[in-house]
Amino acid sequence: RKMYGRFFYRFKNGEAGLDVYSRISSFIGTLRRDHLEENSTIVIVTHGLALRLFLMRYFQWTVEQFEATHTPPHCGLAVMERLSDGRYELTPSSLEIIGADQAPRMSAIGRSCFRRAFVDSSPTSS
Repeated sequence: RKMYGRFFYRFKNGEAGLDVYSRISSFIGTLRRDHLEENSTIVIVTHGLALRLFLMRYFQWTVEQFEATHTPPHCGLAVMERLSDGRYELTPSSLEIIGADQAPRMSAIGRSCFRRAFVDSSPTSS
């Protein structure tokens, strides 16, 4: 496991973090499509590794940034707050519980961009 890292190592008859990351990518697409309301609150309950992989995918962390994080304590919370421009930011306490001091804490793309990507079916001119 040390040789390949936590993200790429595959347990015998199991899966690697990369496999979970791929499933989370699909989940995030569904989440964005189905929960577009401006003031919606979403609660995701999961275990620590899946939480870190979700944050990795959402905030576009590198493998190295992911590997530098650690599993939060039992019942630990990671809170993403919506900014006025539609992007999300991890709270300082969330960054602290997973040790993500070196990882981006803000999403790169605002929610309004996703709304256009998933809802706007009008033809665009080139």
